[in-house]
Amino acid sequence: YFVLEYYPSDLDRVIKLKRQKIFTEEQRQKTFTEKQIKRIIGSLLRGLKFMHSAGIIHRDLKPSNIGIDNNTNVAILDFGLSRALSNGIKTGYVATRWWRAPEVYVNWGRYNDRLDIWSVGCIMAELIQLKPIFPGTDHIDLLNRIFNIIGTPDLATLNGTYTEEEINYIGGFLPRTKIDFNQKFGFKYQPAEADPISDVSPLAIELLDRLLTFDPRKRPTAEEALAHPFFSDWYDSMDEPSMEPVIDEHQDANHSTAQWKSLIWSMIENFQPPDWIDQDIDGDME
Repeated sequence: YFVLEYYPSDLDRVIKLKRQKIFTEEQRQKTFTEKQIKRIIGSLLRGLKFMHSAGIIHRDLKPSNIGIDNNTNVAILDFGLSRALSNGIKTGYVATRWWRAPEVYVNWGRYNDRLDIWSVGCIMAELIQLKPIFPGTDHIDLLNRIFNIIGTPDLATLNGTYTEEEINYIGGFLPRTKIDFNQKFGFKYQPAEADPISDVSPLAIELLDRLLTFDPRKRPTAEEALAHPFFSDWYDSMDEPSMEPVIDEHQDANHSTAQWKSLIWSMIENFQPPDWIDQDIDGDME
């Protein structure tokens, strides 16, 4: 048996529960506070910084793959689609559609760790709105929903990321301008009340804007995102775990079941947990 740390819920269940209660008189208590959003997104980025430093991309980040407890501690779950960056050509059948980065559809199989960063942006928007930001029914509908929010990209800036054929494909979509993120995601208030009841500050919106950048070259790394001013009272660059790139010679191996069991058992026996494994950051999940 694998004995893993227990998380009583996942982020998808928490979001749905909050959405069910959003129209009650307890509205302020049933939305995510900016503090909670900062802790959740910051913790995800912290985990991704560690994974990406090891050369591993998750490829299926979404709320149901994020474990969460009552102290807002989170854990990245379900590594069934994870892959080593060094593996070369990668499949386009990755990530659940609503949280899937646009480059997966445009330059099939050619992507990097910024794929996960886009997913974090989708999750952050979902924490603010309590609903998925890009609930596309197919890849065309998804791209249209993306362009409805972030606008269509300047095709002249895409050279080097996409081929001429791919740029022409993007150019086939109806041109759109980016929406006002502050209007969509900025603080909302009740009449005559000074404190916001939902949504986030300009710094949070600026981070969200960067996470949802169409061109993966301009999307921040996990480390760069953690250094954003939004995390200035939370982030400590000296306390961000990283590791040497993992070389997995068994990634595409065709071992028998018995051989896989033996290899897994050997890895468990030789595993040395890092010093920070039991670190807990106090928080609340009202």
